[in-house]
Amino acid sequence: MNNTPKILLASLFTLAPSVSASIFEDNEFSGHRIGGGYSNTELVFDNRGADWGDGIKLEYGYDINQIFGINASYQNNNGSKYGVDLDGSTLKIDSDIGYTFKFEEWSVKPYGAVGLARVNEKLSYDGISDSFKEISLMGGMGVRANLNMGLYTDLRYDFFNIDNQDQDQLSLTVGYRF
Repeated sequence: MNNTPKILLASLFTLAPSVSASIFEDNEFSGHRIGGGYSNTELVFDNRGADWGDGIKLEYGYDINQIFGINASYQNNNGSKYGVDLDGSTLKIDSDIGYTFKFEEWSVKPYGAVGLARVNEKLSYDGISDSFKEISLMGGMGVRANLNMGLYTDLRYDFFNIDNQDQDQLSLTVGYRF
């Protein structure tokens, strides 16, 4: 009787836990990161963009391995544009998927992102106030560069639709990965 299928099956079950652990957790690339930076929001209608305010961005992320990461961020944009006083914030939870290319003293990860964005905006114009809150699916793309000493920088572009309008957000974050 041929034992080859049994040996192959036993080998597969023996190797599977170590292979899956190495795929989903790579200590060289996994870790927490926190950062802060600049954010700009733009409304898009009729294929034209309108600046909708500058602000700050705070973020927390966890890199699972050199491919997958999860992120939570808060962006605030406010100002006075087009006769409208704006106070807005966006809370995002997403996952980034890309590949980290390792070099001698640094690494770079171009990625795409998908998640949820919760927008909270208050507008006032001519003595009239209006506010809304909405949750939307979001997409994004970016590139994150990590130095071996722990510093990182992330340039990111996100897009989503709220209140029947497209919003784009561009951000630059600098932080520390530990």
